[in-house]
This record gives sequence, structure tokens and C-alpha cells, in this order.
Amino acid sequence: MDNMKRLALALPLLTYSLFTMGEAVKINIFGSVTAMPCEVDNKNYQIDLKKVNIWNIKNTQTSSWVNFSIKLKNCPINTKGAIITLTGTIDPINPDHFINNGTAKNVALNLTTGTNKSLVKNGTKLTVPINSQTHSAEIAFSARMAGYGSGMTTGSFKSHLEFTLSYN
Repeated sequence: MDNMKRLALALPLLTYSLFTMGEAVKINIFGSVTAMPCEVDNKNYQIDLKKVNIWNIKNTQTSSWVNFSIKLKNCPINTKGAIITLTGTIDPINPDHFINNGTAKNVALNLTTGTNKSLVKNGTKLTVPINSQTHSAEIAFSARMAGYGSGMTTGSFKSHLEFTLSYN
């Protein structure tokens, strides 16, 4: 009977140890560390130069400036500056301007930096500091139509530019 009592007392302990034994589970945690650039606030800029009277831009006259900017945000903490390179098709008559692909003739795109109105031509590189507090930057530009010579006609105005960014 002593054996029965011992067995009766040992059985719950044996059962408890069977239930407390479990299977080992592995937890894998992963990710990656990359060098991500700043985010560009807008991926598709549409700059409206409005309707311009042909008589206001004939014979090397220009339309009013239209200001716009490219905004960079969420830049990595250690990013000090951005270098923006602008490219577009050069106007065949005035190589300091960009071509008009619309139907108006003898008119081109005149582009400058917004702050000091420095001329921006095909391949121009601009260096802009990244704000260390906000981790952002704003690159200001101004655009306008520039007429030249005789033979100017009315029609649409379209110009296409692209930019690339590198960081330091």
C-alpha cells in the first residue's frame, strides 16, 4: 500500500512535468540598413505659365516669371547637402534656353534659380544645403516664356525637364 500511496503522490508530479515540457520555438528578427535618399515632395511637377499675349513677348521680350520649387523631405540625419542636375532639350536658336515642344513658334523656356535669378541651362548643377533640424530642403526656380526674332506664331507651349539628385 505504501507503493500505491507513493505512486498516487508521484503521478501528479509526473503529469505536471509532461505538460510543462514544450517545444522550443525560434524567433528570427530581421531587417536591413540602407542608404536611403531624401524623399521628393512631388513626383510630377506641372508649372502653368498661363496665357501670354504674343505681342508681349515678340522681338526678344519675355513673359512674367512663375515661381516654383522642388522640396526634399525626410532626408537622412547625416545628409549635408543635395546636388540637383537639370537636363532638357536645348533650344536650337537660343542655347541658354530650353526648347518649346508645343505649336507656338520662336518661343523658348527661360529658367533661373528662384533666389538670385541665375540662369539654369541644360546640365546645370545646383548644390543645396539640407536643414539639419528639419532634414529638408527647398530648391527655388523661376520660369518664363522668352520670344525671339520674327516669325513668332501663336500656339501651345510645352517644355520638358528632368532632374537627378545626388547627396553628400
